[in-house]
Amino acid sequence: MRQLLRLALISALLVMLLLAIQGCANQSSDVLGEAYVAPATLNLRRELAQKNSVVAVLKYGERVAVIDVRRRFVKIRAANGAEGWVDSLQLLSTEQMEQIRKNNQRALTLPSEGAATVYEALNIHLDPSRQSPAFARIPEGGSVAVLEHQLQPKTAAPARPTLVFDRPQQLSRRQRRERQSRNKSNLPPLPPPPKPPANWQELSAERIDGSESTADLKANKDKDLVEKKAAELKKPVVLEDWTLVRTKSNQCGWVLSRNLTMSIPDEVAQYAEGKRITSYFDLGAVNDDVKGLKHNWLWTTAAGGESYDFDAWRVFLWNRHRHRYETSYRQRDVEGYFPVHVDPQDASATSRTFELITKDDDGKFRRRSYLFDGTRVHLAGTEDYRPSASAAANKPGALDTNKLQAKMPRSGWFKRQWTALKRRVFGSD
Repeated sequence: MRQLLRLALISALLVMLLLAIQGCANQSSDVLGEAYVAPATLNLRRELAQKNSVVAVLKYGERVAVIDVRRRFVKIRAANGAEGWVDSLQLLSTEQMEQIRKNNQRALTLPSEGAATVYEALNIHLDPSRQSPAFARIPEGGSVAVLEHQLQPKTAAPARPTLVFDRPQQLSRRQRRERQSRNKSNLPPLPPPPKPPANWQELSAERIDGSESTADLKANKDKDLVEKKAAELKKPVVLEDWTLVRTKSNQCGWVLSRNLTMSIPDEVAQYAEGKRITSYFDLGAVNDDVKGLKHNWLWTTAAGGESYDFDAWRVFLWNRHRHRYETSYRQRDVEGYFPVHVDPQDASATSRTFELITKDDDGKFRRRSYLFDGTRVHLAGTEDYRPSASAAANKPGALDTNKLQAKMPRSGWFKRQWTALKRRVFGSD
């Protein structure tokens, strides 16, 4: 009896030791790859089937280790040791995170085209797309700097999981013939064919005038489907205007332009004539004995739906005699691009210089310099301009669960039994 108890105790100690060794080894050997959290907050769930079993809440940019893959869902381990399941679409690959950091550094160097505010909380996305994760949020009444704008399709293709089913094993021609013959031999005999109805001659008689046969109905239905699909293909693509913004905490991302309101004074914004103000700049202060301190303004506007940044620009001056804003210079029907540059104000100077980039009718880009002397605008010079290449030319790939799946070890009978034992003892994998 003592020997049996001694053997049982030794066996239990060996099992505990093996489990501890296995757990320590798993911390380093079971990592399939690295990823980063994409949304602002991400719930880490203990099991896929349990929606309310939140283990931890991760924040944007946290680095995690991928330790298991089930189709498009992955099991990750956070820096604090918490483990759980998340959707792989909510994670960023190492290449994506590196590209986001480069884009953020580039956005920090871009000049501001004016300040904008929001009347309600607004999500900031990583890319100009509704399907892109929102990593930050502009609070109600918050202010941001406007940097760039892009047009993107409103209805984008839905995000597809990178791994749905494993590829079936490729069989040879001989194996396929053997499988077909084996399946045929195992099938039950076919039932006898049904007998024709008693009035089959009447049914086969000439149909009544004005009616359609089943074949005609099917042909008309197929024709309607083809016409419907053709009409859907001819529908114009609905585009949405996105704006690249920079917050006071130097977070850069994309928001829908229609939710932004430029922070130019209302007594100037009322002259927008239904167009969207895309940028504005202060051209100097004016002291009015009646109205107080006022400013001269330069703004650019767009009707909406254009790939360029503005289609008109205008200079407002404050008339101290009439105590109101008046137009000093206005130009319409242009194809303008950011950035709009305004020289910093000199306390001793009475004039301001600004530059605008436009694409002329000959297809060439030109940068024009203007001088505002406080009353009128004068063209100071024109030079050719070469726009910089787009930063999003080569978009990095997302987290590839196919590659992670290939790294997973094959689980044999002993591995499955060992996993089942750990699940019974500790309640988890």
